[in-house]
Amino acid sequence: MNLPNTLFFKTASTLIISLLLLSIIILASTAYFVLIPVGKRSADDLAALLVLSAQTWTELPPETRPDFEKELINAHGIKLFKTEHALTVSTRKKFYIYQQLLQQALETRIGKSSKITFGTDRQQPDWIWIDILVRDQTLRVGFSEQRIGARPPIALMAIAIAIFVLAISAALIIARRLSRPLALLSAATTAVGKGKKSLVPENKGPNEINTLACNFNQMSNEVSDLLENRTTLLAGISHDLRTPLTRIRLALEINADAIDASLLQEFEGDIEDMEQLLEQSLLLARGVEKKEPLQEQDLILLLSTLVAQIDAEWQTQHPESESRTEFQKDETLNTSWLFPLAKQSLLRILHNLIENSLRYGNNKSVTVQLTRQDNIPLITILDLGPGIPEEECETVFRPFYRLEESRNLETGGSGLGLAIVRQLCEAQGWEITLHSRTGGGNEARLLLGHSDQ
Repeated sequence: MNLPNTLFFKTASTLIISLLLLSIIILASTAYFVLIPVGKRSADDLAALLVLSAQTWTELPPETRPDFEKELINAHGIKLFKTEHALTVSTRKKFYIYQQLLQQALETRIGKSSKITFGTDRQQPDWIWIDILVRDQTLRVGFSEQRIGARPPIALMAIAIAIFVLAISAALIIARRLSRPLALLSAATTAVGKGKKSLVPENKGPNEINTLACNFNQMSNEVSDLLENRTTLLAGISHDLRTPLTRIRLALEINADAIDASLLQEFEGDIEDMEQLLEQSLLLARGVEKKEPLQEQDLILLLSTLVAQIDAEWQTQHPESESRTEFQKDETLNTSWLFPLAKQSLLRILHNLIENSLRYGNNKSVTVQLTRQDNIPLITILDLGPGIPEEECETVFRPFYRLEESRNLETGGSGLGLAIVRQLCEAQGWEITLHSRTGGGNEARLLLGHSDQ
């Protein structure tokens, strides 16, 4: 059983366990030093009255006994009379402890050898009856439940319920007050980490929390301003650089006859790479401003079509390459699988991942697999390239980061593709991870949801 690893749960559970242990100690001490002594004193007083009444009854002349019985019931609420019928033995669960204390007190006063029987009477179910053998006569003594003043079990249960309820409530309230500001701060920190501006409420807690909230909001505003300035700067640079690039492209077209064909092709390729780099840098700087709406899509048809298109484009652009891209689906899946998703974001993510696998796949085939994980689509892209070291599998998602092996003119790459992939996945709430395959190669896993859903 996996317990929640949250501050609220850990704080609440620690406080509850501590307060419950303290409550148990208090209850045990209260029962041992207060309730049980009070119950013993009450039982001893009642036993003394019952024994004295029984002994007095046996010593009185028969003609005065009825008057004594009336006086006893009027003054003390106790019925006393001689009986010839045996009492039905029974035990009241709610008076079990008090009955044991009363029986011990009676045995102490009249001797353990005397027969003492507790029971009930159907005609008076709310009364407690006791048969006592006094001087060879069986006397039946009865008194109402209301006559019992001390009730240790009921008192102990009431105290226990009150303490447990107060302890648990106090623990939850304290844990909530401690964890809520940190939970809000954690959520805001996550949002800021994704490039979004997020503020936390101020002046709604202790001074330390208020100071922390103020400092965080100031930092959030500064980070937001910094990101806006970065976007403005990159947009300006992109706009300013496109103009000279256009001029260079135009000059090349005008003087195409005067330039060697191979050199002209290299120039045009460099210009295309620069324009692509500017476009990707600007896209990464602006981020995903709006989350793409979800639409029902046939995943199997969408993936098979995309894989066929990418394979055709790759063969056209690299006719000498032996790489092929193929699509596979789990045998348990049907011929179609409708699933709500952001189509354009998914296509861009898969296009980048598959192209990376083709570019660095050692001229070998790439496989795109569709399976399910807890009823969530899992798309896996497998290649047979050199692979990514396990310690680098998270680092490659950083902007402009490239492995040393990819820094060559043949493969190219700006180091922004995977950063854009991660950004799109975070915007849609998807999970993207990279793993090294046993035996060589790389494995990219795209889960269209969260594994904890």
